[in-house]
Amino acid sequence: MARVRIVTDSAARFSTPDFLHRHPVTVAPMTLRSGAATLTDDPHAELAAAQALFESGEEAPVAEPPSVAAFTEIYTQLQKDAGPIVSIHTSSLMTGTYENARQASQLFLGRSNIQVIDSQAVSLGLGLLVRAAAEAAAREAPVDDIVRIVRGMIPRLYTVFFLDDMAFLERNHLVSRSQAILGNMLGVIPFLTIEDGRIVAMEKVRSRTRALEKLLEFVTEFSSIEHLALLHSQSPLTEETRQVVERLQGMHPGTPLSVLTYGPSLATFVGLNALGIVVLEAEEEGL
Repeated sequence: MARVRIVTDSAARFSTPDFLHRHPVTVAPMTLRSGAATLTDDPHAELAAAQALFESGEEAPVAEPPSVAAFTEIYTQLQKDAGPIVSIHTSSLMTGTYENARQASQLFLGRSNIQVIDSQAVSLGLGLLVRAAAEAAAREAPVDDIVRIVRGMIPRLYTVFFLDDMAFLERNHLVSRSQAILGNMLGVIPFLTIEDGRIVAMEKVRSRTRALEKLLEFVTEFSSIEHLALLHSQSPLTEETRQVVERLQGMHPGTPLSVLTYGPSLATFVGLNALGIVVLEAEEEGL
């Protein structure tokens, strides 16, 4: 029996830098566009590579999904092995990637078993789902088991973050232009979450110190965590970020903790100076 093949998109980030070298995951690249300037995203792309797009003063960068044609080409190549394909993608409420993958999969009905999954996540949240799928595929798990594993993890994924420029909320239709301008003038820091695949503004705070405390308070709501991650914008770590890492380690000693920069695709939603936490809640015993 041919092994299940795993496909994702370049908005995914992985907890270990060598993940894609150890697992044969196919990545469909997204493209950042600002006016005539473009940048091809990949799971290892640093924010510095996209900084010029954000600071050009032209149109705000947008993340364009891989096309239906791009997915069709990927699936055509992978189906030569005659094995099933599990294609896991960024939330359908954030980009059109899932929909393009779904449309491409319809072209193979009756010829290839392609399961397209809306992760309802982005960045490392998406990466954790892809990692679980790839590890199950390496164990030669059947395609139905892999789909069940991934779908079972989605409700246990939580992401919160804050950013320092409300213009990104306006671009994503979360606040009005007047609210964004006034909020920036007053130094308001929005605290956000991803809920059912959509970026949602939870509340606003008036200082970065309070925003950091809100991140940590969020983690205290979980009694058992399978994986914990801090997404930041700068490498190496700032002193502020290092302190957050130390506090997270103290709150959940022994829990795997990843610390990594988020990529250009997510930056089109949160900007170049956001800080976030991803929690994969532990599965309840007996399930």
